Amino acid sequence: MSISSDPLTDGQIDQLDAYLLSDKVQEEALDYIALHGYLCALAISPAPMPEHEWLEQVMAENPVAENNSERHEIINLIRQEFAFLRECLESDQDIDLPCDLTLELDQEDDCLLEYWAQGFMELIFSQEDIWFAEQEEDVAECLLPFMLAAKLDEDAELEELRQQPEFCQQLCEQIPELLQDLYLLFRVPADKPKGGYSGKKASGPKKH
Repeated sequence: MSISSDPLTDGQIDQLDAYLLSDKVQEEALDYIALHGYLCALAISPAPMPEHEWLEQVMAENPVAENNSERHEIINLIRQEFAFLRECLESDQDIDLPCDLTLELDQEDDCLLEYWAQGFMELIFSQEDIWFAEQEEDVAECLLPFMLAAKLDEDAELEELRQQPEFCQQLCEQIPELLQDLYLLFRVPADKPKGGYSGKKASGPKKH
């Protein structure tokens, strides 16, 4: 059966999120917000990853079980979300993040953009050599807002930037555009990314 590339409905997103937060998956499995970030990075990646490998990272299982109808349906929703994000990038459509583009805490004292960026960076850390094999400075420049939002390291320069809320907000608002810039950077090298800050190579732990 072919997987649809239609965007998930609100009901499907709620279904997927509830499942990923339930005790039916490993505690280390990504929730929907982090999953969206991970799949965005996967769709941008300069090198394809076999499906069983990225599903293992998403679900924190090896191998990933599709041993009942509910689990099969959930994994197909993940496949559909990935197909939709990939189609957006291929057709130069803007990707709407499932969270506000801000590092400010919400009413539950959470920063959903931080979780999204951590999911994005998790894919990169698993393919770090590939992402930085060519055009390392341009890639690092594009990734600065993602690294800033993910808060995965204790880099003094990034920490100093986090003390500048207005500048951080400007960087965070660039993230949707930078998704397209990164995608094109790996496929049309002559197109220099539009970012305006010279960052550094990503580093840090794989998980939050």
